[in-house]
Amino acid sequence: MKRLLIGLAILSFMLTACSSGDGSQSAQTDAEPKETEQKNDSEKEETYTPKEASYYEMEDLDRELTDIEKEMFRKPGVFSGEQYDEAKVKEALDQLPDDLTEEQYMEELLYLFAEDYHEEMQTMLTFDSTVDVSIERPDETVDTPTLKTAHYAILVDASGSMAAKVGSKTRMDAAKEAVLEFAKKVPENATISLRVYGHEGSNSEADKKASCSSTESLYSASFDENAFQQALSQVKPVGWTPIALGLQSVKSDIPKNTDEVVVYVVSDGIETCDGDPVQEAKNLVSADIETVVNIIGFDVDNEGQTLLKEVAAAGKGEFTYVNSEQELKKYMRAQYEEIQKKWFEWKEAGKEQAFKLKEEKKKLAFDTKESMKEKSTREKECLKEAQAYLKERFDDYEHPASKMFSTIVDYGNEKWRYAVDTGNRLYRESVDSGNQEYREYVDEGNEKIRETIDKKNGN
Repeated sequence: MKRLLIGLAILSFMLTACSSGDGSQSAQTDAEPKETEQKNDSEKEETYTPKEASYYEMEDLDRELTDIEKEMFRKPGVFSGEQYDEAKVKEALDQLPDDLTEEQYMEELLYLFAEDYHEEMQTMLTFDSTVDVSIERPDETVDTPTLKTAHYAILVDASGSMAAKVGSKTRMDAAKEAVLEFAKKVPENATISLRVYGHEGSNSEADKKASCSSTESLYSASFDENAFQQALSQVKPVGWTPIALGLQSVKSDIPKNTDEVVVYVVSDGIETCDGDPVQEAKNLVSADIETVVNIIGFDVDNEGQTLLKEVAAAGKGEFTYVNSEQELKKYMRAQYEEIQKKWFEWKEAGKEQAFKLKEEKKKLAFDTKESMKEKSTREKECLKEAQAYLKERFDDYEHPASKMFSTIVDYGNEKWRYAVDTGNRLYRESVDSGNQEYREYVDEGNEKIRETIDKKNGN
């Protein structure tokens, strides 16, 4: 019994000594690692600074950007495109902390690998798929002698010899019909004038002075069939042939701001009033307005043909000899062939430009789309490889970096899909607009050509 009491006393002494000595030391040892651990956590927080994405600005856009569009304006990553360096990439990935969130890891990877889409985005967001061909119409402002602010001046010989018969009609009646037929074919935006010369008095010697000094403008305006026909009906074959006076006076019939003038002189003979029609033709073509003088000799003898050819040559035009009503009408129809030709050229030029612009816009839409597809695919593959590297580095299925694969794929696919959808839409719009513009030129051109053919054929 005495031994038992002694043993208990010794055991009690030993526990008291472990508690006051070793126990105190043990508490201090446990506290030090905790303090060290807290200090390391603090250092990590101070060392890691979350990456803040920066973006290009898109100015003068009349709508808000969508979320994916905003993301496409993200500035490129350090290793984007040709900047990729595998060794440096791994080094950068090794420096990433092991305790970030999935969102933070994603931002870090985008900071490294995001591609630069801003030029393609600017192209797409400002893309105008409208194919708008603007070619001057022949009957409005075509820059040609017969079509652009052109004036047609018709001078009709009212000498008594025009009363001579040609078949069942007089020369004057045949000339009037041909002149009216031609006037109907003048382009809508052109002006036309009708001047008669030698229409006063008679073709007697006593009336020569009165007749040779007579010329009158009967019409000068845009073509109106009723008004023009009424003016033409006033012309009677009675007098002499003052061609020079007619050419001299025609200047006053030309409207201001006229670019070019085509003069048609319809006559059955030579100058009989002592004038100089050759000189007057030269005077016309030397004026500020470009002028061509065409002479239509109707049933003219050899001497008359020779003189009228000289007048036409001086007027930089042509002399045409006709000896029948059919030939006169044929000549006038030939003049309108030129107008018909201009409409055909207008149509073909419109078709060509519409096709060319359509192809240019198609190519721009396609190339922009393909560039963005290529970049989004490269970007996604880089992100996937980086995620696989981090997954192996952390070797923890539950680690945030291990769960990023689907996020990366969705992110890349959204960019790829935006490029495809937008590019295809702009491509289709360009095709539709180009085809429509093409058809409009074909339809209008064909319509105008049919109209000219009808007019030429007297329909």
